[in-house]
Amino acid sequence: MRLRDATPADAGAIVALLIATKESSVPELTDDHDRDARFWTDRWHRYLAEGSRAEMSRGDGFAILAEADGRLVGFAAYHHTSRHGADAELESIYVTKEAQGRGVGTGLLRTVAARLSADGSASLCVGYDSRNPYKRFYAKHGAVEVNPHWAVWRDLPALSRAAYPTRS
Repeated sequence: MRLRDATPADAGAIVALLIATKESSVPELTDDHDRDARFWTDRWHRYLAEGSRAEMSRGDGFAILAEADGRLVGFAAYHHTSRHGADAELESIYVTKEAQGRGVGTGLLRTVAARLSADGSASLCVGYDSRNPYKRFYAKHGAVEVNPHWAVWRDLPALSRAAYPTRS
């Protein structure tokens, strides 16, 4: 697996992966708005070019792409924030259905944590749909739920160093 920084030119590939992953992994939580490729491509292009516009965001935006055999298999996006008393927010993390359980998501999360730790950030929050079964991923990696829609990691250096078992 190779990780690389996303650029605004990657917005279309990010959206294609996001839509395909939601449809295959959580179809019951995917609606027509989630499938609006034009809307999401514009949004991701702006996020990568201009930064996050999310509530309490500090206006930056980053994404890391995971590629295997020249194919995009996952991505994680994050920005700095003051939401829930955290230094940063995990905007999104998606891994294709075929690559799930192989350490891709863990590698992306640890890379985000390491980058944020390097810039002095100590904590990271993440928001999610309370019905999403993938919120288990956050808990498995040490995030503590603060309400039914949000969880926080309070020790990014530890998260960046942690070793988690993966399935092959």
